[in-house]
Amino acid sequence: MSAPRILGVNSRTYPTQGRDGGWDPEGSTILVVLVAGTIGDYAAYAGSGTPEWVARYGVKLSYAEACVHFPNQLEPERYRAA
Repeated sequence: MSAPRILGVNSRTYPTQGRDGGWDPEGSTILVVLVAGTIGDYAAYAGSGTPEWVARYGVKLSYAEACVHFPNQLEPERYRAA
């Protein structure tokens, strides 16, 4: 299996609740990877790990979710939704 062609990587840290019920100051970080398809399309995947791992095994994001991580960079007609 060849390595996925990664077009972009974005990481975001979101607040999470700690064991004591308060906010965990470190939060939870997810990685979002934009991957090229084989016919000029692309898709974004989210997860934790290396960009290569997320590109292969991450959860595919909807177009709207992908636009949050890659604003003004994606075209709806090129985004591989399913």
